[in-house]
Amino acid sequence: MCSTLAYAQTKDSASAVQLHAGITYLSQFTYGGRRDTTSMPYWMPSLTLTSKPGFFLSVLAYLHADKQRKSWEGMSLTPGYVWHPFKQFAIVLSYSQYWMDTSQATLLSALKGIGDINFMYTVPHFETSLETSYVISRDTHDWLNQLQIGVPFTLLHQPVIILKPVVALDAGTQTFYKTYYTKTLQQSSLVPDLPLQEISQQQQKAVKSYQLLSVELHVPLSVKFSRWEASCTPYWILPTHTPGFTHRESASYFFFTAQLMYHFQ
Repeated sequence: MCSTLAYAQTKDSASAVQLHAGITYLSQFTYGGRRDTTSMPYWMPSLTLTSKPGFFLSVLAYLHADKQRKSWEGMSLTPGYVWHPFKQFAIVLSYSQYWMDTSQATLLSALKGIGDINFMYTVPHFETSLETSYVISRDTHDWLNQLQIGVPFTLLHQPVIILKPVVALDAGTQTFYKTYYTKTLQQSSLVPDLPLQEISQQQQKAVKSYQLLSVELHVPLSVKFSRWEASCTPYWILPTHTPGFTHRESASYFFFTAQLMYHFQ
């Protein structure tokens, strides 16, 4: 979120430094039409400073939208830099540090940090980006790459209403446990005179491999009026490799975000 915001504001703004305040609602994931118990809905208030030279700093809080849980989940701090080698191309460098409540059994609770490089190319009727991330969680470290292709359509000019369907491919490393069997020869402890017996033992080994992880479809609808900006984005994610499931058993994920933001002068 902050990379896209910083890219847009440093490219067009006249002020040396700008402040942006917003709040985002992240819905709970559904998997195959059923709620995913490892995810929760969140309110995420944010403050972002962007500068004309390209530096930005974003602070994001994570608050449970579920009233049955305590409200505070954690926060993140993201410094970064946007570089424009030429007008239609940008490179966004950032690192996000997370301080999350580790007592919660959610996807966010294990997150510690994300280093990110995003290459963005934009022309009037076509946008594409290639994002490389190094994700540091409590138990694993993984590389993730995402290729996005979007086609923006301007539905109205005053206020500005834009619909931008986006197709994305996700690839990266993934850790899973592989089951294998070992065979050993053992002497019977009850009848020592019997020949050696072959014993099979089940073992598990952690395996990390790089592969295509998922295909995504996003359809963001944004409205811009003066200094206000509102957007709503549904996400459909189809995993292409889910350890422990066959291809037929692998269902799609769905969630959505809704965001309201104000851009100060």
